[in-house]
Amino acid sequence: MDRLGLLERVMGDLVEGRPRLARAHALAAVVADPSPALSLAAVADFWLGDFAGGARHAGQALELADDDPARALALAAAALVATGDPADRCEERVLLAVDAGLAGERGGRWGTAVCYLATEAALVSARLDVANRMLAVWPGPEREWAGHPLALQAAACWARLAIFTGRVDEALALTSELRRPGESSRLAVLSHSVDCLVLGHAGHPEAMAARQRVEEAVPVEPTDWVERGVLMLLAFGATAMGDTRAAAELILRAGGDAGLRRCTLIDRALGLEVLLSAALDEGDAVAAAAWVVQLEEIETHPISAPSVDRALARALLAQGDLEAARARALRSVAACREHERLVEAADGEIVLAQVSIAAHDVASAVRGLRATVTAADLSGHTSVRRRAASTLGSVRRRLPPVVGAGWAALSEREAEVARLILGGADQAEIAQTLFLSPHTVRVHTSRVLCAFGVSTRVGLLAAAGYTPLASDDVKPLPALSPRQGEVVTLLAQGRSNAQIASELGVSVKAVEKHVGDVRARWGASSRFEVARRWWGEQQRG
Repeated sequence: MDRLGLLERVMGDLVEGRPRLARAHALAAVVADPSPALSLAAVADFWLGDFAGGARHAGQALELADDDPARALALAAAALVATGDPADRCEERVLLAVDAGLAGERGGRWGTAVCYLATEAALVSARLDVANRMLAVWPGPEREWAGHPLALQAAACWARLAIFTGRVDEALALTSELRRPGESSRLAVLSHSVDCLVLGHAGHPEAMAARQRVEEAVPVEPTDWVERGVLMLLAFGATAMGDTRAAAELILRAGGDAGLRRCTLIDRALGLEVLLSAALDEGDAVAAAAWVVQLEEIETHPISAPSVDRALARALLAQGDLEAARARALRSVAACREHERLVEAADGEIVLAQVSIAAHDVASAVRGLRATVTAADLSGHTSVRRRAASTLGSVRRRLPPVVGAGWAALSEREAEVARLILGGADQAEIAQTLFLSPHTVRVHTSRVLCAFGVSTRVGLLAAAGYTPLASDDVKPLPALSPRQGEVVTLLAQGRSNAQIASELGVSVKAVEKHVGDVRARWGASSRFEVARRWWGEQQRG
């Protein structure tokens, strides 16, 4: 069997859940083609969670590599296995692997497989900036590996990269590529777990619908990286939806021991953070201290350090050491942003806000979370809004509604205010009707306008629709001149005088005169009332 045939066979066995067979095939080929065979044995070791064995095989492969394709594969394998070894500062290995992948032949099955493994190594080492650099110039193995299980494994890598860099809308689009007719049950489980992760971060109500089915499809004791990864993805999706207890159960099942040592370093750090959070949520200081000990084992590794800093900030916050908690959280956020770990950066911002609230600096918490949520909304990362809203709710503060989300973004009281505005009530009337202060009515009004993505009450009418009142005069309105009719039609759509003038090719002063004449003719007290009467006339036909 030539090296390409061996690559196809080993990767097929790995993706389909036969890692021990894959390693046996690789080791059986060492005599015929030593370096590629040892590299593939190292990849199989990684799948099995045998990081020490993988490091040994990858090191031998690098020593024996006597051509560029073999060396590129060896570098990718070495980078991959290093992501599970706390003693290996693997940043240089990841950079070398990606550089070799980019410098080599990126076409053909060999080149695309090497690029996939290098990208996976960058993702699993939490160097998302490096992984994105690879994807910026490489289309992926879809075409070259069509019909082979590796194609779907790589597609899952793309979706995971998109979600962990906070590009939730992009990840949602990518998940559709994971659902393919005729795929094996194992690949279906992988695709469903990615769905749970992505939908969880998107705040979708059906995010965990498939969780039980996926969970039951994984052996009680997972045997390889994919099975452990499926459980971890389910856990991270559950965490995004606020179900920390369920996430903790999944993580313990995936990890193999209290330190989660069968997992990669990033999964260990993120998993231990969930376990710590679950203990803190239940007020169990003893359990929390136990998880802190496990986190401290991987505190200094560049892969896990930002996640550990954030986790320990949570513990310090619970202990009341606000200064130390703030320092940890700030360091975590900075490191995560540097390496494009934007989901983690948002988590860190929420911890920072919690520290500010504990320090009675609510204004800083509100400012920080509003900026974080605004950025998250743009990429579809809806779960950030839910968690930020929960944090601010503890001090009776609220986030601005999602711009353009309409009625769904409004509270019950805000919806009452919106209906009264649309019915023609002024601020004083709304305050009297709802027993609110004028200031509170103004705050609610601004949130209503934001929710519909408009800046004026006339714009709100155009976006939300006319609401008739029993007191409305239903008699036909006095007729307007053709030009007045054009002006009022545009006015009711939310156009400014300048916009109306531009569209009709007249001066702003002419528009102002037409609006004034219409107000007098219709007995309307304001521009808004003109718009209401026009919309009422349209509704009555």
